[in-house]
Amino acid sequence: MGDTGFDDDAGRSRSALDGRPARLAAAGVVLAAAGFLVWYERETLFPAAATVSEDPALAAYRACRDERFGDIDQMRAEGMIEDAQEKLFKSRADAMCRATNPPTR
Repeated sequence: MGDTGFDDDAGRSRSALDGRPARLAAAGVVLAAAGFLVWYERETLFPAAATVSEDPALAAYRACRDERFGDIDQMRAEGMIEDAQEKLFKSRADAMCRATNPPTR
């Protein structure tokens, strides 16, 4: 290897900012800042299941559907309707409940 013409640290003292402790301190600052940002935005990043409220229209839809499906199941149990009619009635009941209780979000 020949002489490149550059002086590789010849005659210069090494600064304390170039050492391993300074680099570890900088990495610690970066990790602390990242940790603070995650903690600060924790509700946005990790929403808790308990804090997520159910849409009132969804609850009304489920109540409507459960009531209608119960009536249809009872008619099927009593022999008033057949399997094909049960499927048709349930699909229509579901559509009616969705139309009367649209989601608000």
